[in-house]
Amino acid sequence: MFFSTASLQYSFTSRGFCNLVLYASVIIMLGFASLSPSHAQTQPIDFSADEVTSNAETGVVIATGNVVFNQGAMQLKADRVEYDRNNGRAIATGNIIFVDNDGNTHYTDTLELENNFANAFAEPIISQFSDGSWLGAANVDYSAENGTSFEDSDFTPCNCDFKEGEIPVWSLKTSSSDHDKKTKTVFHKNVIMHLYDVPIMYFPFLSHPDWTVRRRSGLLPPQVSFSSDFGTSYAQSYYWVTGKTHDLEITPHIFGSKGRGVKTTYRQRWDESTLNAKVYFGRLNTFKNSQEDVAGIDANFSTLLADNWLTKVTVQRASQDTFMRRYNFNDLEELKVAVLTERIDRSRYTRIEANDIQDLKKTSNPEAEPTVLPSVFHERYLETAIEDLTLRLRMSALQLNNDDYTDVKRWSSELYARQDVGTNYGNLGFEARVSGQYRNIETPTKGVGYTGELGQATASIGVAWSQPIAINFQTRSAIIEPKIKFVSTKATDRSAKLPNRDSSDFRLDEANLFLLHREQGEDYNITNTRFDGGASLSMWDNTLGDVTGFIGSSVRLSNQTPRGFNTASDNDRYSDILASLTIQPDQLYSLSMSGRFHPRTLELNETQVKASLYLDKTRLGLSYNQLSNSFFNTATEETETVVLTAYQDLGHQWSANVSQTYETTNKDRKLSDTSVTLEYAGGLQDCLTISIGYTRDSEDDRDIKPVDEVFLLFNFKYLGSVSTSGIGS
Repeated sequence: MFFSTASLQYSFTSRGFCNLVLYASVIIMLGFASLSPSHAQTQPIDFSADEVTSNAETGVVIATGNVVFNQGAMQLKADRVEYDRNNGRAIATGNIIFVDNDGNTHYTDTLELENNFANAFAEPIISQFSDGSWLGAANVDYSAENGTSFEDSDFTPCNCDFKEGEIPVWSLKTSSSDHDKKTKTVFHKNVIMHLYDVPIMYFPFLSHPDWTVRRRSGLLPPQVSFSSDFGTSYAQSYYWVTGKTHDLEITPHIFGSKGRGVKTTYRQRWDESTLNAKVYFGRLNTFKNSQEDVAGIDANFSTLLADNWLTKVTVQRASQDTFMRRYNFNDLEELKVAVLTERIDRSRYTRIEANDIQDLKKTSNPEAEPTVLPSVFHERYLETAIEDLTLRLRMSALQLNNDDYTDVKRWSSELYARQDVGTNYGNLGFEARVSGQYRNIETPTKGVGYTGELGQATASIGVAWSQPIAINFQTRSAIIEPKIKFVSTKATDRSAKLPNRDSSDFRLDEANLFLLHREQGEDYNITNTRFDGGASLSMWDNTLGDVTGFIGSSVRLSNQTPRGFNTASDNDRYSDILASLTIQPDQLYSLSMSGRFHPRTLELNETQVKASLYLDKTRLGLSYNQLSNSFFNTATEETETVVLTAYQDLGHQWSANVSQTYETTNKDRKLSDTSVTLEYAGGLQDCLTISIGYTRDSEDDRDIKPVDEVFLLFNFKYLGSVSTSGIGS
């Protein structure tokens, strides 16, 4: 069986066998090669022995008793070394220990070097590599011209006394391994994996390219998995090198009784471009039909055009909209066909994009899958002669179809200016923004609303003041920075006619409280005047550690109150009170809290809490998220989620991890997701780890059901892993 090389990840496969045996082979080959005069050596050789005799006529030098050769990091020890200078032949015998330049140690009874060290033979040989791995062989025969051969080799990465005969947890044994330098191929015969010296897996023949070959056509290792959904699944890939910069991989899949499929991957690279295309087709069970003909594509192309234009093309489509996720081809919940080109330099950014979405979610409706044809955006910072003055120009054009059943064309422009001034009484900031939009709404939201052309203009000014104040008291130091801002906006109000899509999810928070144009989107601009105020805290305390906090709020001075201003009511002139606090002492615990309080009742409309506790062998975590049902206009009920996590070091290299998610919406507590894992991390002889776990995933869609899963994982050092999953799902 021939196996190819390619840049691919793998689990427990025969390629792991090949790589491990190859790794051991390379170490010994390079070790012997370092003895050869052809191997460039510039450092001097130190030599010592109890007794040295030399025969001038025969050219034979014999060293006996504690013979030691040192050259740099390399060292050779033996009881006796005989060197025939005329024939270029050396024989070392008795308690030979050879340490090569990489720190690997080789033990043997006999080492023969011939043809001026171009050939080497050792028997038997035991090698301990610098990472702790071991290799034993009946003999090794090295030729600088032809390659290296091993007889009866035994390799293990386990931390055991292999030299003294201790049985490793697992090892790989071969009857012979040969490296052919001419064909650059390594051949193995009778490869057997042993677990506690008991054979558990056998390959009569394996071959693979040597370490000098980057790619070669051939079979890649097979993949076998087990689950209660698919039963036994099998995949076998063929890797085809189609050229120096492109290749092809074809992988047939057998999904038990659920059907058959083929995945084809084509990759190519040019000087400034790359292509990675995956094509899927098969006859598989879907949520609609049994043995349905399906096909899909997931392709990406990128290129750098002239003048630094980076262009990306994405093509993702499926004939049946969930089969790729169900059969683990990918985990995408939406597929996109898109073309994006963008350019950025010191003061300009331009983006042109067109895309179409195929939604795979359970509740998706094809009539609500948006298409952008196209979107053009340009941003430029203008040079000014005034210090600390920023001028920014933005322009955009957009054609959007099928976005929540809405078809609209929009042209927008914005000019923004900011001037910062430092004074003895604080920092002043002056801002101004002028924007204009023109829209043509062809199809209203869900068939209801305005259609036709609309123009809109918005002008805003803002004045801000802030003053950092440093405070030191006892062992504490703190910086408190109060900040206030006045903003006035005059806008052509189109909120009753425009579908509020750009700003539909806007809500006031700490990040946008002091922004001049807080909503960011252009679909919701109204006339209003407001006053923002708040203060931030940054403190160091010997007990509490790093402490940061913020509190702030906003008040409408005139005209309308923006949506998202206050969770409870869009008519209240006072915004929610925003507050956050983070406490992070050194390696003991951490606590972060943020929330939105009702301005009058101080009732929490939104809460986010994260807490962690770090003990000697225990770590505990809590995450709590709560959102008022009136937060978004489309919400029908409040949401509340609690996530509990725990880690416990059980000793003797065992540990346990637990994660529990609770949905407590409307005080109806419900266990949502669960994960429990018991892990033997250090491993037997540091070469085998074991994980046992249980997971419960309550998320589902039309093709993927909630899962209760028990898994068992064996992870073999350097080799990969063997796992079972889906038991009892």
